Amino acid sequence: MPVVHHTPFIRLHHHPTEATLETEWLDFVNSDDLRATLDEALRLGRQHRVQGWVANNVLLRAIRPADQDWINEVWFPEFAQLQVKRLAIVESQDGLNRMGISTIMQRATAHVPFDLQYFAQAPEARRWAGGVPTPAFN
Repeated sequence: MPVVHHTPFIRLHHHPTEATLETEWLDFVNSDDLRATLDEALRLGRQHRVQGWVANNVLLRAIRPADQDWINEVWFPEFAQLQVKRLAIVESQDGLNRMGISTIMQRATAHVPFDLQYFAQAPEARRWAGGVPTPAFN
């Protein structure tokens, strides 16, 4: 899974076979960097015509309320134009982040047509977002 963008607080991965983009947050990110990074992720999503998206938030910490508003009011309308079919969210270890993401998604899902699932582990999220069938256990 090639890294297509990297900073001290995020790695963006493109999974070409599954047509997915993964935002792997590595640490706290300030407002300016959060917004610039999410805009870059949109650009890459358009460029690669992704159909699946993995929001790997394991190491991401709290998102300020003003940034939550920006994500819902500015970023999600652009995200909706990508025609992503599956959004997989790998939940953060930070309780405040989980609450913030929950708030964002409650507001966003009414306006953005995609399937949404939450995961504890990134590999399962990647498989689901990429439309890879889950192996059956007998």
